[in-house]
Amino acid sequence: MRRHGRSPESEADAHDHRPLLRPGATGPEAARLAAAGRMTPDAAMSLQNSAGNAAFVAVQRSPQGDNGAGPAEEKPMDGLSRLRRANERAKKRGQAAPTYGPGQSPFGPYTVNKGRGAGPYITSNKKTQHPGSEDLGTTYTELVQALDAEHEPMVAAAVRGEALDEELLAGMSATQKRAAAMLYGVMKESEERRFPGAGKAMRSALTKQGDPYHEAEEFDEDFPMAKVKGARYYEDVLAGKKQLSEKARKNLEDMSSSSSDGEKSS
Repeated sequence: MRRHGRSPESEADAHDHRPLLRPGATGPEAARLAAAGRMTPDAAMSLQNSAGNAAFVAVQRSPQGDNGAGPAEEKPMDGLSRLRRANERAKKRGQAAPTYGPGQSPFGPYTVNKGRGAGPYITSNKKTQHPGSEDLGTTYTELVQALDAEHEPMVAAAVRGEALDEELLAGMSATQKRAAAMLYGVMKESEERRFPGAGKAMRSALTKQGDPYHEAEEFDEDFPMAKVKGARYYEDVLAGKKQLSEKARKNLEDMSSSSSDGEKSS
């Protein structure tokens, strides 16, 4: 169902065959990617050859992140700083107590259940909420892989309160709408209560899924709270007990730097 799923025979070397830039990328596009820290220093010469000196200079001027000198906390735009800022903003806003029972999304209904921890547990059913849908579990792996690549950015956009592509929405199957509704519920009702600010990181990870150069299996690397026993991941990072992985750091750096990215609705 995923349009950019990885075949078993290509699993080991899929990343080796990805071009540094998308086909047809312009010099300005290359410069933007480089400035965002998506090119390694080793790729700088290749980038210079393919996109010109402007992109190469952008690489040279981009933040060094985990490979640079000095602690990450000193770089205001790095992943750790963005995580801390999102967490502080979310705590300052505060949250209302969860409302258990039926919930509603642009993709259809879901159910908010009392969880064992801080966050509610989100479920749905195919009998009354999503007739005609297939059996569907509640794990991130099952929900993310039930959707096509273009659907997941829609879920992030829905949480931000943005208008959705009606044609794309109408083309979703009952099972896809059910999966999208549950991801919406998780983002709105659960993850933000497990770790204030996590909703923003999850939106960034879902948005990445819309890129055909990004694999469905990478979601839980971009958003480690999706992993088993991942609920405390960001807490442990802020406490200095864990370090951000490369993919988790890049996902945080790709988040919106402003509070306009749906934070008030998370």
